[in-house]
Amino acid sequence: MQSLTDLLNSQPAWHWWAFGAILLALEIISTTQYLLWPGIAALIVGALRFFDPGLDGRFCVFLFAVFSVAATIARKRSPWAKNDHTPHPTLNRKTDQYVGRLVKAAGDFTGGRGAVLVDDSRWNAQVIDGSAPITGDMLVVEAAEGTLLKVKLAPGAILFNT
Repeated sequence: MQSLTDLLNSQPAWHWWAFGAILLALEIISTTQYLLWPGIAALIVGALRFFDPGLDGRFCVFLFAVFSVAATIARKRSPWAKNDHTPHPTLNRKTDQYVGRLVKAAGDFTGGRGAVLVDDSRWNAQVIDGSAPITGDMLVVEAAEGTLLKVKLAPGAILFNT
């Protein structure tokens, strides 16, 4: 135990700085933010050791541990560290994103089924209100089931009956 204490007491400040630099370099490579705060803590302990060379090595290790944990917890709980990357509820569900949109019938509907134009895409659709839209009628997407859009006539929005 005494040899370990002697080894820790003999470490100059630049050893802590080198350790911090290694941790920060590994952080840059990994981009995980797991090593960022321990790397900064090692640099701080190195600065303390530089200004007080008689600082006990065991106390430096203790300070490193305390600074690492405290900085990590402070970063996780800080208001600017909140992870607001909550995915949109319709992310990767393209048809769900069309619910509520006004679309145009691409052709005459037969048997309650037909095609609609949404932006520059053609989608299969099924009417849910029992109507029989014809080409150019404006429809509202009420729901989506897989790649099938459930539509109904838009009130007063019949524009191009051809």
